Amino acid sequence: MSLSLPFPRLRLLAAMLLLAVVLPAQPVERSYSPTDETAEGLIKYKTAMDAKNYAEAQAVLNGLMTKVPADSYDAALIHQYRLQIFLQTGEYAKAIEPMERSLQLSEAKTPTYFDERITRELYYYLVQLYFQEANQTKNTTLAASQMDKATKAMESWIKITPETNADAQLLYAQLLISRALLNPDKPDLALVKRSIEQIDIGLHLTTRPRDTFYVLKLVCLQQLDRNAEAAELLELLLKQKPDNANYWQQLAAIYLNIAQELRAVVTIERAQSHGFMNQPKDHFNLIGIYFNIGQYEKAAELLESALQSGRIENDPKNWELLALSYQQLQRPIKGIEALKQGAKAFPSSGQLEFLIAQSYTAIEKPAEAMTHIQAAISKGNLTRPYQAYLSLAYTAYSLQKYDVALDAARKATEYPEGAKDGAAMVKALEEVMKDREAKKNNT
Repeated sequence: MSLSLPFPRLRLLAAMLLLAVVLPAQPVERSYSPTDETAEGLIKYKTAMDAKNYAEAQAVLNGLMTKVPADSYDAALIHQYRLQIFLQTGEYAKAIEPMERSLQLSEAKTPTYFDERITRELYYYLVQLYFQEANQTKNTTLAASQMDKATKAMESWIKITPETNADAQLLYAQLLISRALLNPDKPDLALVKRSIEQIDIGLHLTTRPRDTFYVLKLVCLQQLDRNAEAAELLELLLKQKPDNANYWQQLAAIYLNIAQELRAVVTIERAQSHGFMNQPKDHFNLIGIYFNIGQYEKAAELLESALQSGRIENDPKNWELLALSYQQLQRPIKGIEALKQGAKAFPSSGQLEFLIAQSYTAIEKPAEAMTHIQAAISKGNLTRPYQAYLSLAYTAYSLQKYDVALDAARKATEYPEGAKDGAAMVKALEEVMKDREAKKNNT
């Protein structure tokens, strides 16, 4: 998850830091001020910054830094001014180091060099800068390190912040879930749970939560296999935003995942009433669900209509499914009609012809079956050619067309899968034909 930093606010921070230095220190708690030499040097720095001569401004600060103790207020102050240069030039990654050093120097003192307001600002922007660096690198080890730093900075911010806010909670939740899923093959579920906690806090801090809160919570719930809760959340979101296509897709998928097929059906149909999930794959999925839950009548009705209207792909497999739906309803003739429609749409499909033949065999119409088996063999494109030849052999035999049967059985033996049954059929047919010839000669 990438984070778009509010860079204008970072520039505002630079101005606030400058203002904090110029204003009189709090009389009781803090009495820090720069030395005269540092103050004079900062005038030169300001002149260079006003002229946008950032190289000169940097040189002034570098010179000042050599003249002050490393742990002094002046040093902390100079680091803040270094920070301003990088913020002004948009070099946000470089702003991290002076921001860190300024904070470290301040936090090491009692009282701290900077008041809590400035300290909070520094920590908050450090979180964002660390997070951005983590998102911009492809090195997972480096990303993990930056995210861990961001987490620590966020925890420091929370400690000195009287009241959090929705934006901060969202940032914290994004950080935690990103760290948790840094290794997608081994997600850190403890961090996922912490992310949900921060999301829930954020949701209670605003009357109009941003969608990102809910998207993150869905990710978390699914990572934790709390799919029933994810479904409830999506139902709530769809009441508010029924025009969100992604929510409909996610909700239907979740219901299928938790084996609530009827709810999935209702979800898809609700989505379609709003103009969504109307792609061929969506219509096919709906039909497939009806078929899988034994609602063959509805599956057949939708499938036949969709094939005729073009709402699903005109594919041989879809005609086969339509026929199978009618077969489940004990309507073999309707099933045969469906297969014939498919064969008409795909005149080179031997497989559809073979299925027609098998359907006729099932209702004991061998003559019709034989016609379509022969058509299937003639057209080719069969999934298992040897089955067609064996079927022709048995069907022709039942019709006492022994020559046709024997020829088909011999063809079956040419395929490894049909060799055994084909050979047995050849032997049996040869004996039948031999006996038949003998009887003929005796008469």
